[in-house]
Formats: sequence, structure tokens, C-alpha cells
Amino acid sequence: MARTPADATAVDWTVPAPYDGTPASLAEHAAAIAEMTAGRARLWLGPFAPPASLPAQLADAALVVPTSGSTGAAKAVVQSLPALRASQDATASALDGHGLWLPLLPPTHIAGVQIIARACRSAQVLGLPGPALPAAMPDLSGRFDAAVFTAAAEPALARAEALDLPAYTSLVPTQLSRLLGDASPAGRRALALLAGFAAVLVGGAATPPALLAAARDAGAAVRTTYGSSETAGGCVYDGVPLEGVNLSLDTDHRRADDAAGRLLIASPTLALGLLRSDGAADLSPFRTTPHGDRVLVTSDLAALDETDSRQRLRILGRADDVVITGGRKVLPQDVETAIDAAPALRGLLADRVVVGVPDPEWGARLVALVVPTSGVDPARLPAAVPAALRAAPEHGASLPRHAVPKSTLVVEALPLRGIGKIDRSAARDLAITLGA
Repeated sequence: MARTPADATAVDWTVPAPYDGTPASLAEHAAAIAEMTAGRARLWLGPFAPPASLPAQLADAALVVPTSGSTGAAKAVVQSLPALRASQDATASALDGHGLWLPLLPPTHIAGVQIIARACRSAQVLGLPGPALPAAMPDLSGRFDAAVFTAAAEPALARAEALDLPAYTSLVPTQLSRLLGDASPAGRRALALLAGFAAVLVGGAATPPALLAAARDAGAAVRTTYGSSETAGGCVYDGVPLEGVNLSLDTDHRRADDAAGRLLIASPTLALGLLRSDGAADLSPFRTTPHGDRVLVTSDLAALDETDSRQRLRILGRADDVVITGGRKVLPQDVETAIDAAPALRGLLADRVVVGVPDPEWGARLVALVVPTSGVDPARLPAAVPAALRAAPEHGASLPRHAVPKSTLVVEALPLRGIGKIDRSAARDLAITLGA
């Protein structure tokens, strides 16, 4: 039995049954989230058994959710109710106000929790008798497709109209891609319904520009989001920080071109800290500046542009994703951006990721894992990808030769984690297993 820290505070937790995607399971989680949002319960969704007590630094916990990390010892993020509400109100301010939310993400991670919590906050602010959610929860127990979306969206939009509220939802890129890739009558109906939402938040993973453009061409009001469990969900929409969020760069972790650095976030939505499985607090991702501001030190490399007196964020990749090949640094996301931009590859790839694998000569070598679009001959891709990267301009210049993947592997799907992020560690292992 783990010892209880000396400075611990006793806590009673609400712990829903494991989520299985059924309407009943989603409703159970929604009820628990509503109790948490009202301040009547503390909700545990962590990746290990809840402790009977908390360290003093985390005593104001309202919600505990898993981190999106895939390595190291299990940890959970501890959020307070004021931080969650700050995020909900900032989101409403960035959109068309508080409204009805259609939950289409698992309520086991911060993005799915906040969808339901925002609906509860809408009820608090607008004086509604209950959360601004559909009358019946959608069935998400099977594969997400146009039929599943249509069955959920039609009653949600009707209820929003009856309540005279804007309708919102949130998707991960994979879900959005499935809707846009369905050319059947059911797919066209789904896209028509998608266009009825006042905003469709898209996050959880980087969204290819072509996918965003296609969604907007179809009339969908898509908004890209950036954030994490530590920021209570999205804190940057379409590259612009939400109200109260301040971004800066760590000058000790700049890239060689001096144009970017490790992203720091100061925000009223920051978590209290992390909780380890032994019941101890971990505050290492946070620091206090000389001015007394508390900031989250992210793992992301970013650049900040100033446009119209506003910050605009560009995420370049994760600091620990950098591959050193032949003594030269390559950020895999730069190569992925070049793949997305290559004219010769347009319409050929449904997904892609670039990883580094061990190499006795180069130290590491770059490998591209690609998923072909339906109907594309997979045998074309191992030669087409490097050829396109050597020829295609990327931001006005060819991709450096050392940044072109040494090999391209065709796979049926990329390994995912969380609510749709590519699992780069698993992708690297897959590349090694396939003999890259």
C-alpha cells in the first residue's frame, strides 16, 4: 500500500464506470461532469486508482484527467473549478457566446470533458433548467462515420434552434476527414448538417491545411485549437490566444535559426499540477517568472508572429521529436508539412508521419509512414514521396536533401493515442518492426 503524504488532504471522488461509447455511458459521464461543474463533486478520470487524499498543493482539485503523454510513469493532470470555468468563458467569448454543445469525443480526456462542461456552463450563465446538450446522447460505440454524425447532429441542431442558441461541436482531424471523404448521399447530408454549426472546433492533433480548406469550402465553420490537459483544453484558436492567455518563448531552447523556441503559456486556465500514481504532486512542468507569473513550460517548439497587434502562434513540432541525422537537425513536422504541400502527392495520402530510426552510419535516418487514399495503388508511394519532396517547393525553397526520408513505408493506418493524436513513439517502433 502506498504511504499517504504527510501534507495530504482527504478527498471523496466521483468515479464513473469505464466509458464504452454507448448513450448510457456518455449520459453517466455527463451527469458526473455536471455535478463537478456545479461544485458538488470531484471527478476522477485519471489513469490509475484515485488516492484517498491529495497533497496540499493539489487540494483544490475538481477534475483529474490523464495526460496525453505516452512515455514514462503514469501521471494525471489536476484541474481546479475556477480554471475550468475560465476556459469555458473564454471559449464562449471567442465564439458566438454560450451555446448548445454536441458531444462527439470521449468524455475521458480534457477535450471531451470540456464539451459537456461548456454545456453545463451555458446553463449556469443563461439560466437554463439543464445542460445545453442534445435531449438524447449520441451512440459513439462504433466506428464514427457520416451516419453516426447525422443521427447525432440532426436532433442537436433542432434542439439548439428551439432554445435559440448557437450550436457547437468538436472533432478530431480523423473524424473530420471521414465526413469529408464520404461522397455518398449520406456523406453529403452529413456535410450539410456540419455547416449548420456555428463553430466546429478541430484539435487533438495537427490538422492538414488541405483538410481545413476542404471543410471550409463545404461551409463548415471550423476553428483550429491548440491546448492540453494542463491548459484545461484549447487555449489558442486559429493561432490566436484566448482572452487572458499570454504566450512567450523560452530563450534557452531556441532552434538554430533563432526564430522559434519552447512555448511558455501563462493563463488563468492552468492546472494546479500533476499527480503521480504514488500520490505525490509533480509541479515540474510549471515555473514562476521573475514577475511572479506562473507559466506552463510546454514540450512544443513554436514561433510567435505579431499581426494586427495580436500574437499568432505557429507550432513547429515537439522539442523531443527533433531527429539528428548525419549531424544535422531535422524537425519531422517540417518534412510532414512539405509532404502536405507537395503538388505531386495531392490526393494520394490519407495520412502521414515522419520519424527517426537508429542508423549505424547516420546516427538516425528519416522514415515516412504513409496511408494511401482509397483507390490509390500503394506500390506507387515508396518512390513517389521522396521524388515529390526533392522537387516540391516548401515555403519557396526545396526541402534540404538531408531532410528527405531515406525510405517510405506504406501502412493501413497510423498508430494513435488519446483522442486522435499520432503516437510517434509507436510509429517509430512500427517503422523498426517493418525493417525501415
